[in-house]
Amino acid sequence: MGFKKLIKNVQEIFSSEAERTHSSRERIEELLKELEQKEKKLNHKLSKEEDSKKRKDIKLKLKIISTQRNKGMALLDEMEKESP
Repeated sequence: MGFKKLIKNVQEIFSSEAERTHSSRERIEELLKELEQKEKKLNHKLSKEEDSKKRKDIKLKLKIISTQRNKGMALLDEMEKESP
């Protein structure tokens, strides 16, 4: 899944005020795993990249992914507290 599409999917879930169901929890967990994999790949790519412009771009993507993962984990925690 491409970076933009992945971020779009994550943002749709986080911005949604629809009822949070078990299936949405599973989807969030799935997206968090994808984000984690993407983060690992970018970290590896960053360690090998020498061009400063490309490094800056990778660092920005990593920051976005980190922020989205934190939002997702917070949302899962909130969903756990709300469920009986």
